[in-house]
Amino acid sequence: FTQYEARAYITLLRNHPATRYELSKLSGVPRSAIYDVIHRLESQGAVNALATKPEKYIPLPPDKLMDLLESRYQSKVRELRTQLSEIDLTIEMGHLWNITGYDNLILKCRELINQARREIYLSGWRREILKLENELRHAAERGVKVVMFSFTRIPQIGHVFSYGLEEEDLARVWDPKIILVRDMEELVMGDSNLAHSRKVAWTDNRAIVEIAANHVVLDITLFGLRMGADIGEAVIERRSGELEELARLLSEKYPDNPWFNSQLLNNPKALFEQLADQERGNARDK
Repeated sequence: FTQYEARAYITLLRNHPATRYELSKLSGVPRSAIYDVIHRLESQGAVNALATKPEKYIPLPPDKLMDLLESRYQSKVRELRTQLSEIDLTIEMGHLWNITGYDNLILKCRELINQARREIYLSGWRREILKLENELRHAAERGVKVVMFSFTRIPQIGHVFSYGLEEEDLARVWDPKIILVRDMEELVMGDSNLAHSRKVAWTDNRAIVEIAANHVVLDITLFGLRMGADIGEAVIERRSGELEELARLLSEKYPDNPWFNSQLLNNPKALFEQLADQERGNARDK
C-alpha cells in the first residue's frame, strides 16, 4: 500500500460505508487523488463498491485482507522461485558482502546463529548480545558450542569470557564492534553502531573467517592470562589436534627445555596452562 492507500483503507475501516468525497475529507487524501486511490484499492480487493447513488465503499475486513495478501505474495514468490531455478546461474562462493543498517546486522547475526550446527564464536558488546540472547540460548540448548568474549557485562550462555565493564565507560574508549563466526564457515564482522552501522561485512571466505576466529581466540587467550581463567574448554579443546602438532614442533626445536618434555607433549592443555601460570607469575613479580 502507498501512504494514501493505507490512510484511505484505515479511514474506511472506521467509517463505512463512505463515498469518495467523505473518504477524502476524513482521511486527508486530496480529492484530486482519491479516485485513483480507491481504484487501486478495488483492484487489490481491499475495498468493494456498493450499488448506491452516490457510490459508497466498504473495506475488506483486516483478517480477510491479510489472508488475501499472504496468498498473493506466496504465489508470487513461488513463481519467482520457479523462474529463477530455470536460470543457469553459478555464484562463486568465498566473496564478501556489505550489510547496511543496524537492524539488518542483527537480522543477519540471528540467521547465522539459527543455522549453526557445531559452534559459535562471538565477540561483541552487551547491547548486541542481549538482542541475540534468545537465539544464542536456543543454539546452546540444541548442542551448539557457544563461546563469547566481551569487555562488557553479558549474560552467561555457554562459555563466557567477560571483563564486565559498563558499556557507557567503554564507549569513551572504543566504538562498538561485533565478530560472529558460525561453524568456521561464515562470518559477520564490523561496526555495531546503533546510529550508523555502515562498516559491516558478511563473508564465507575461509581465510577471512579463520582470521576473525583467531582474533576472538586471541582476546580470550589474553583474558585467560590476565584474569587467571581456565580457557581450555572454550578454545584449547577445539584445537587439540593443532596444539599437539605445535607441542611436537616446540619439543623438537627446544629439546632441552623442560617445558616441552614428553609429558607436556602428550598433554597440550597442560602445556598451555603451564605457560599461563608462568605469565601470571611474571606479572606478579613486576
